[in-house]
Amino acid sequence: MKIIAIANHKGGVGKTTTAVNLAACLVEKDFRVLLVDLDPQGNATSHLGYNPFSFEKTVYDVLLETDENDKKFEIRNVIIKRDEDLHLVPSNLQMSEAEIRLNGLIEREYRLKTILQQVKKKYDYAIVDCPPSLGVLTMNAFYAADDIIITIQTQPFALQAVNIIRSNLIRIHNSRQHRMESTFRVWALPTIHDKRTNQSKDILDEIIGEYGALVLSPININIKLSEACSAGQHILEYDPLSSGATDYRRLAKELINGVEENEERKETTN
Repeated sequence: MKIIAIANHKGGVGKTTTAVNLAACLVEKDFRVLLVDLDPQGNATSHLGYNPFSFEKTVYDVLLETDENDKKFEIRNVIIKRDEDLHLVPSNLQMSEAEIRLNGLIEREYRLKTILQQVKKKYDYAIVDCPPSLGVLTMNAFYAADDIIITIQTQPFALQAVNIIRSNLIRIHNSRQHRMESTFRVWALPTIHDKRTNQSKDILDEIIGEYGALVLSPININIKLSEACSAGQHILEYDPLSSGATDYRRLAKELINGVEENEERKETTN
């Protein structure tokens, strides 16, 4: 199972939209996908049509590894079957307490990685929607991930904000190397891109200059993506012929190719 974290410590940059629609497009390509909502706002959960407050058990219970009897709580007990091959680990506002409680635990940054090992043979991909912060929840996603996608809106000062994330990623990369663990690749995904404006084009050029070959094709502005979210659907359900659907299908294809190339490279190295 490949774990992909979708992150940015800033809200409103297409992070959850990307997590949900990428997951749906991977399912369309016959992969089994687990979408993990780590955001206390439960936006990925809502995006798929669920009320986050309707769940008695969420990712919170799994991360803290306890139930009412103080016994280990397994991830399979909170997984929601959205479709045949698209499953969800929901979240809600209770997750805001997790930041505080996890800070007092040993190996707190590795909780998510540990629990995802329980289902690694059941899914091809786990897509993790991170909260808009760089707290312990996002660090859990970074320590677990094989690939990290930073969503970057093509607007002024976007890259300056991303530099804060990159400094944290360098630290985590070094920590994982020190523990003799596999490391990760960081992709840049331009989002909410308005190809009609010179400003967006200029910012896109800056992103490409910074990340080079690790820049994914941009997700362009498309009202259908917002409408799909409001309708509690992913874009392939709401409007599979929209430009938003086309953009996310292309993203899924690029990531699949990137994963395959990385696996071939590992085999050659070994």
